[in-house]
Amino acid sequence: MNKRRIIKMKVSDYIVNFIVNQGIHDIFGYQGTMIAHFVDSIYKNNHIKNHTCYNEQGAAFAAVGYAKASDKIGVAYATSGPGAMNLMSGIADAYFDSIPTVFITGQLNLYEYTNIPTLRQQGFQELDVISSVKSYTKYCTQIMDKNDIRYELEKAFYIAQDGRKGPVVLDIPMNIQREEIELNKLKSFQPKIKNINNRQYDIIADKILENIKNAERPLLLIGNGVKKNSNEHKLIKELIEKLNIPTITSLPARHLFDINDNLFFGYIGAAYGFREANIIAYKKTDLIISIGCSMCKRQIGQNNENFAKNAKIIRIDFDKEELKRKVHENELSYCIDYQGVIKKLIEKIDFIIEKEWLDTCLFIKNTMRKFDRTLKERNINRIMNKISSYFNENLSVFVDVGQHQMWAAQSYETKENQQMLFSGGHGAMGFSIPAAIGGYYATGNRCIALCGDGSIQMNIQELQWIFREQIPIFIFVFNNESLGLIRQQQNDFFNRLYYGSNNENGYTVPSFTKIAKAYSLQSYKVHNEKELHNAINNSDKTKPCLFEILVDINSEAFPKTFFGEEMYNQRPYLSKDIMDKILKI
Repeated sequence: MNKRRIIKMKVSDYIVNFIVNQGIHDIFGYQGTMIAHFVDSIYKNNHIKNHTCYNEQGAAFAAVGYAKASDKIGVAYATSGPGAMNLMSGIADAYFDSIPTVFITGQLNLYEYTNIPTLRQQGFQELDVISSVKSYTKYCTQIMDKNDIRYELEKAFYIAQDGRKGPVVLDIPMNIQREEIELNKLKSFQPKIKNINNRQYDIIADKILENIKNAERPLLLIGNGVKKNSNEHKLIKELIEKLNIPTITSLPARHLFDINDNLFFGYIGAAYGFREANIIAYKKTDLIISIGCSMCKRQIGQNNENFAKNAKIIRIDFDKEELKRKVHENELSYCIDYQGVIKKLIEKIDFIIEKEWLDTCLFIKNTMRKFDRTLKERNINRIMNKISSYFNENLSVFVDVGQHQMWAAQSYETKENQQMLFSGGHGAMGFSIPAAIGGYYATGNRCIALCGDGSIQMNIQELQWIFREQIPIFIFVFNNESLGLIRQQQNDFFNRLYYGSNNENGYTVPSFTKIAKAYSLQSYKVHNEKELHNAINNSDKTKPCLFEILVDINSEAFPKTFFGEEMYNQRPYLSKDIMDKILKI
């Protein structure tokens, strides 16, 4: 009689093997006592590379950048207590931007727990990770039984990618990590089979096409629910071209289209959006079809009733909760897979939108951009645009939070083979450098990090990681020796009292080129376009480099909607003649 062969394996080895079998060959984290068994298993596996950060927040953002750049699952780990706590900003970023990620935290041995729930702390570096992250994860759990490890890993990786994507956290006590398991005793996770009603796609597509036919000025609005180079993105581009429909996006989705494409009119924004996108959406369209866009206050302004008041709105989203936040009471909303609907739309289209509407949009766009090109206030936008002209290869641009973010979103021209990635909903300073590291390991292509003098200092320690692994990231630091967006707010609302945002009021900055040299990185200080040209041309493109761009402290992000104004009426203001002409056409 043949006996069944029993295969045993250490739990931490099993976890690493599982991650490798998902096609993941890079992992980010920082060593610590409660995660040491897991890290030991990573190094013993020849099919995965460990990348050590210098703060666990860097590892978390690297995992997020890895997933944002590739749509593969990003994985990061940390030890218990303060290590796990440092992951949390990256976890929140993944949650708000729908990024598939798995975070593994070490934890106190189960036998050290006292079973006294009111005790403030169960042991050294113990933290209730699950309660801490529950509100901003798709799923989180602590592994209490070694034989649950397969089930929980399969469940975690499934949930991270299913539907609206997002982060999952597995908290694994140290004694569980080091135990042995018998593989034949492990139960598997079986997701529920989803029944797809193809007839529903037909019904929704027919309703949308009926509305487009009845509209005179239809507009497509694409949000961050659509990822670049995804099937949905390719289908949407086909739909746009087939319909000849004017299209705008949210800020995080701006890179989906060429900024100069005749059918693209920029991103919408209640503060710093493209003038043409704002006025077309706010005043000119009579039908908005929104796909994967939250249509939150940052995008449409504070008063829902004033936004596109003469337009009908149709919204399609994965997440039924987003659709509960209504823009108009009479809007049509569908919680459904975008791809199925778009495919049906493409199949059924038998008409093209009138050229007169596109000509109107192009007139608005050309008028607005001609006006903005003459503004001395936008000199820094020209520098940002110039930077983009030096890079034509496949790459990802990671943008931090601050004035430079607005300059980049408005003026950095991404090519077809490039993407621009933000910390969108969470808006975390310190995102770009570690996220660019993750992006490099996801794609194998050079990445660019765009930072301000404030945001770079949030995770500046990761320059050592870049040097250690010689990651070919180009870092552009826009240094105006102030927290520019806050300073701009203080101009408008705080009588130009720059508390906490400039040299005289408690905020100072170092020489970033000197810091880069301390990390043994190439670095250049740039005062103007000529110096920028020389610096980029003289740099070694195969190695990391930091460019410190000195910016006038009085530089501001324009166009900008002042609080209380309608979102299309942005500063610096158009002349009354130009505005009247646009509103009348």
